Amino acid sequence: MLKILIVEDEKMTSEMIAQMVSSSFPDALIVGQVDSVANGVSEIIKHKPDIVLLDINLKDGNGFEILERTQDIDYMVVFITAYTEYAVKAFKISAIDYLLKPIDLLELVKAIEKCQLHKEVNQLNIKLKTLFSNLKTESNNNKKIVLKSTESINVVPINEIIRCESDKSYTTFYLKENRKILVSTTLKEFENLLTEYGFFRPHQSHLVNINYIDSFEKPHGGLLIMNDKSRVPVATRKRESLFKLFNNL
Repeated sequence: MLKILIVEDEKMTSEMIAQMVSSSFPDALIVGQVDSVANGVSEIIKHKPDIVLLDINLKDGNGFEILERTQDIDYMVVFITAYTEYAVKAFKISAIDYLLKPIDLLELVKAIEKCQLHKEVNQLNIKLKTLFSNLKTESNNNKKIVLKSTESINVVPINEIIRCESDKSYTTFYLKENRKILVSTTLKEFENLLTEYGFFRPHQSHLVNINYIDSFEKPHGGLLIMNDKSRVPVATRKRESLFKLFNNL
């Protein structure tokens, strides 16, 4: 039986979530609905839930305190947040599951099903450490991203990514020191995540870190010569945007 704990200090929201869980997962057991850090910790210790649906802002602190005080207990967590855009971006690059208020039923179901399929507690701990680091770091230069390959989970400083190259639904990351990581996520998703960190998409199949561009060659439509000596094509329709980017550097 799937055991779920709800930690949410808005009573109406907590009741709504409980109703959604009960109707969508009739075999699940809601072991508690609590509204504080202190009660969240005690209920986790008492019931050892499989999944904790955890609000970030609680009346006596924040949800991260619960995680820090229950590190020895294995459970999956899905954050519930009305947090700022800044924090949501931190969740995304840290590969952490979260739900935005008001809660959408389909998103809630998808998050719980994902937890059921992937009880990867060790990977979750890595992601949480990355999230904490990203939330504490104000400078974009020190942010990290979680990249999950078929064999491992990798925490990579964003400023060590030279470029990304797509192959259908896969993306290869080319890093400093000739490291490569292949992930089963589209380049478009990474473009959305990384543009604000100094990345530019010069071509349908390529995303580059502008800090690693050595030069631009005009022949053959245009090529970017990267710091690792790789050559990245520039689509004709992207040349104007690229030149504007160069002018702003």
